[in-house]
Amino acid sequence: MSSIKPPVFIDGDSREEEQHTDNKQEQNAPFIHPDPKSPAEANADSSEKRKIEIRLRPRGEPEKENKAPAGMGIRNHPGQGSQKNAHPPGQSRTAAPGLQNTADSRQIVLARFIRFCGAVFSAALPQEAAALVVNRVSEVVRTDRAVLVRLKGKNPIIAVTGGGAAAQDSSFADAVEAVRDRYKGRSETVIVPRVPDEARQNIPHLWTVQQAMGGTRILWLPLRLGNNENILPQYALWLERWQNQPWEKGDVELLQHASLFLGRGLAGIKSETRGRSRVSRLVLLAVLLVFLALPVTSSVTAPVRVVPDQPHHIFAPMEGILKDLLVRPGQWVKKDELLFRYDARVLDKRLDEAYRNVAVAKAKYIRLEGAAHRDPDARAEMPVQEMEVQRAETDAEFFAKQRARADVRTARAGVIVLDDPDSLIGAALQTGQAVMSVADPTQTKLRIMVPASDVGFLKKGAQVSVRLDSNPLKSLPAVITRVGFEVKLSEEQIPSVLTEAIWVGDAPEVRPGQKGTVKIYGESTFLGWQILRKPLIILRSITGF
Repeated sequence: MSSIKPPVFIDGDSREEEQHTDNKQEQNAPFIHPDPKSPAEANADSSEKRKIEIRLRPRGEPEKENKAPAGMGIRNHPGQGSQKNAHPPGQSRTAAPGLQNTADSRQIVLARFIRFCGAVFSAALPQEAAALVVNRVSEVVRTDRAVLVRLKGKNPIIAVTGGGAAAQDSSFADAVEAVRDRYKGRSETVIVPRVPDEARQNIPHLWTVQQAMGGTRILWLPLRLGNNENILPQYALWLERWQNQPWEKGDVELLQHASLFLGRGLAGIKSETRGRSRVSRLVLLAVLLVFLALPVTSSVTAPVRVVPDQPHHIFAPMEGILKDLLVRPGQWVKKDELLFRYDARVLDKRLDEAYRNVAVAKAKYIRLEGAAHRDPDARAEMPVQEMEVQRAETDAEFFAKQRARADVRTARAGVIVLDDPDSLIGAALQTGQAVMSVADPTQTKLRIMVPASDVGFLKKGAQVSVRLDSNPLKSLPAVITRVGFEVKLSEEQIPSVLTEAIWVGDAPEVRPGQKGTVKIYGESTFLGWQILRKPLIILRSITGF
């Protein structure tokens, strides 16, 4: 006769079990591995077992004695009589050997069940509880591998026996997801049926898992949150037995009881964690609000450029083509030093013609003066010729001055300030056009292009902190002296207002043309407004509000 493993009940129901000899019963007892315990541990297990039995006993039913469940028959060996009522009066009542082993086994399973559920409930973090569930469920029911599955969302596998991380894109994960999709709307325990060979193409990953390890039997155990079927579980356990070992009815019923405790334990930890995270978020929000309410001095940043203070500007003295540029930017020049030359070929030609006209007029005047003693007409023409000589001399003098102006010189000593010298060579200059500047390098000021959106912060006399690109770690103080009105495009093509500032105290040793960034300070405001002002401006420009 084949041996059938008896189901284990923790709810007090009476069931019959088949049994062979006492030795085989002890060898084949399911997942019962008594280990030696101290008397204190045994008393603790017995006390915990009694609490669970009282909690699971139907209301109104009296407490049972510590013996085998009622109705669980013990098949005797041949030749033995029934020992159900074999206790003569006056003798102590002793259970039969097989019955006593079954009662001890139930106590051990119940104690393990209590320790297992207590460990899950005492876990501080969801990850810790998940690891306890998959690694200690084998203490209650023999399991070769356990997987905790999330019933909603992506990445269904939460934890696997042994603590290993299962790849969410593996074939095993696909098998778990296939079973989850089939049973996630159900709250009852299911032994996953085998996929027949002819249907392996439909569910290849599940078929592969069931064929592995000499045949894998899978139990799908939803971790219920209560007896109400309308409340769907959040997690489920994927339990495996290898070598085609079946799932006995007693194991399934025990796991069904455990599922309620495990589901409540995981949900309670999640709710507690959510509560703590909610409190943490509220505290963080309060700290953030206090931080944003801190009073600060409003400020704006803008690009700056060092320019000469009161430079000597060089303007084009006349129209013409600039032929030779004799200086370079930053070059020190002396007073009356030559800066550039015009193309003077036309002036030289006109000057030569003017000199010839003067010579011709003077020669004619001398000839008339010699003939005036004899010729009255010559005497009458002499005043006219004299005026002609004066006109020719005036023209020659004008062209001589024009020729002299073709060589442009500086009236002050200083440093050449020039942006693009190469663009001047060969350029056509107009009379009065600014060509370059000569400045004293020790006298500089700041030219700031403030964005038009920040003009409201500008006031004459506002403090300025300057950081030049040549030394960005050093801050130089300055003060605004002039705020323009006209909006122009800056070098970054941003509508800006020209603002000037001067150094506070002695001017630092900086060269004209250096660039950097300034921070202009305004009135006191809140830190939150200082941070959110520009994002709100951008949002308004996008939405139109």
